[in-house]
Amino acid sequence: MPLTPQAIAPHIPAHQRICLALSGGVDSIVLLHLLAGLRASHPFTLSAVHVHHGLNPDADQWLDFCREACARLSVPFAAERVRVRPKGQGIEAAARAARYAVFAAQPCDAVALAHHQDDQIETFFLAALRGGGIRALAAMPPSREWQGKTLLRPLLAYSRAEIEAYATAHNLAHVNDSSNQDPSLLRNWLRHQMLPQLVFRLPHAAAHIQSTITTLQDEHALLNEIIAEDWQRIHTPARQFSRPAWQQLSPLRRRQMLHRFAHVHNLGTPGKRSLADFARVLDQAAHSATWQLPHGKALLHRQILFPLPNRLFNSLAWQQPQIGSLKTIAAQAGLTWQPENDAVRTLSGCLRCASKHDSIALPHGRGHKNVFQLLQEHGVPPALRPAWAVIADSQNRCIAVANIRSDACLQGAMLHSEALARFQAA
Repeated sequence: MPLTPQAIAPHIPAHQRICLALSGGVDSIVLLHLLAGLRASHPFTLSAVHVHHGLNPDADQWLDFCREACARLSVPFAAERVRVRPKGQGIEAAARAARYAVFAAQPCDAVALAHHQDDQIETFFLAALRGGGIRALAAMPPSREWQGKTLLRPLLAYSRAEIEAYATAHNLAHVNDSSNQDPSLLRNWLRHQMLPQLVFRLPHAAAHIQSTITTLQDEHALLNEIIAEDWQRIHTPARQFSRPAWQQLSPLRRRQMLHRFAHVHNLGTPGKRSLADFARVLDQAAHSATWQLPHGKALLHRQILFPLPNRLFNSLAWQQPQIGSLKTIAAQAGLTWQPENDAVRTLSGCLRCASKHDSIALPHGRGHKNVFQLLQEHGVPPALRPAWAVIADSQNRCIAVANIRSDACLQGAMLHSEALARFQAA
């Protein structure tokens, strides 16, 4: 089908806010023109965002060019300047991470990306050369859910030549990034040297590779269905990862579950060796095990595998003590009182992290119990105990331990934290 606004319409969800990632290159300029032309017959809201990486001396000119291109088509435009920090990764990967962080922050339902068929084939070969599995070899889907938005790639069925022909036919100016010609970058070497020779030798190679990618995407979708079923099977009613249930799976499916665990809990992507090693450790461990991951770790405690992302402690509001009325300090920290009674509304206190010196009164005058011992009895992993939320009174005496116990002075009100509930082994 020729490249027209109507040809990409099936890939554009109706009644949504679509933000185009606009670099100013020919691909994104063509997609801008197509989407702008589609507005008259398709109900959606269009905007564009340009990311200024500061890596090219022409970057300021590119930003101005993109702003003017959007103004001509009456498309709302935003630009974001980012600082690219490699931090152990290549400059390309760091720039991509910064770019996608900007996309995630846009007030939209979907982000439109101008990747095309040639990009798809390059991605396939890059994945193969780097030893990627089916996830990587399946390359880029036309759409996928990502950080609460949808990533759209409506040009995947069209080649670079077709996109350039569209730009020529419609007199669309665009910018040229000289770094795209640098043969020291593997993708550029593939684009300008290897793939042209392959197509010269095998004229139908691109179509056959695209067919392979489509098959891999279908098989990946089927694999995801199996993974989703296994994921449900290995979780307890409290939605916790059960080692005994996991051990009922085959070794291959066990590794898939661990990979998904790391992904779901934003712990980073584990390497193949790390995955295989921890699968063996988790199976053989007597009581506890720890899995170090790029963005945190996983902890085995009482047959439950707990996620412990690096950012967890920073995200807990009570890392800094909060003083005020019990109702207010709980609400400000995202906690609730169940029930919210007169004691909660009238008493004041301090919301803070548990201390190894804390103790709380037991019911019926049976003395006091150390809070860390109480947390141990309720299946809280040792690493989480110093971060547990408690309420102390004006004498710094503990009167509430989140999700576990309250002093009699609270008249039955229990401090509840949804964030902490998943860290209690049944």
